[in-house]
Amino acid sequence: MFGLPYYTTLLVFGFPLFWIAYTLVFLYVSRRWSAEEGEE
Repeated sequence: MFGLPYYTTLLVFGFPLFWIAYTLVFLYVSRRWSAEEGEE
């Protein structure tokens, strides 16, 4: 893609996609933390 080696293309596009997915998963998992803190 764009004349870049496959490995470079994977790093340029894969890492941001991984980071976005990681952030979304963290937000999904942590959405109830404040409610759990109130129960204790």
